[in-house]
Amino acid sequence: MSDEQKREEQEEQKQRSGAGLFVKWALLVVIGLPVAWFAFCEARKAYWDWRVTQMCEKDGGVIVYQTIQLSDSEYKNLGGSYGAIPVPERRSSEDAPYVSDTTITNIRESNPRVARWESTIFRRADDIQLGKLVTYARVGGDFPTGIAHQSSFSCRNLNIRLDIERQIFNVDGRR
Repeated sequence: MSDEQKREEQEEQKQRSGAGLFVKWALLVVIGLPVAWFAFCEARKAYWDWRVTQMCEKDGGVIVYQTIQLSDSEYKNLGGSYGAIPVPERRSSEDAPYVSDTTITNIRESNPRVARWESTIFRRADDIQLGKLVTYARVGGDFPTGIAHQSSFSCRNLNIRLDIERQIFNVDGRR
């Protein structure tokens, strides 16, 4: 084999190895980036789920200050069903005997969104606080597929009782 042929063969090998290197990088980009992004999204969701768990365990749930005894007729008149009565927001109801005030505090506004909900139920007649519900939730943070709804995680996932109406209102001695 002549020197010229050896040089041509070496040149062809360089070109082939360059093409192979390009294919390897292209595969790394096409496969590696989505896998890395997916892993990042899942890790970020896991972190915020852990934070929500900590916050829920610290002050999530219901605190009952006073229970209200309702007769069957009062329960029905207040629109009761399944052991609870609907309690409207104070600003949306002028004549409801029991109302609530809800405050939502955004802890994280970007994706995933994390918020704290605090809802307090009052007896309108004397503005006495009957109970308070605190819950935290994470919404979103998923790998963007465009076909699925956003996932969520909240105090409810930890089996923390959030049924404030059932805990405050007692219908004829039953709970």
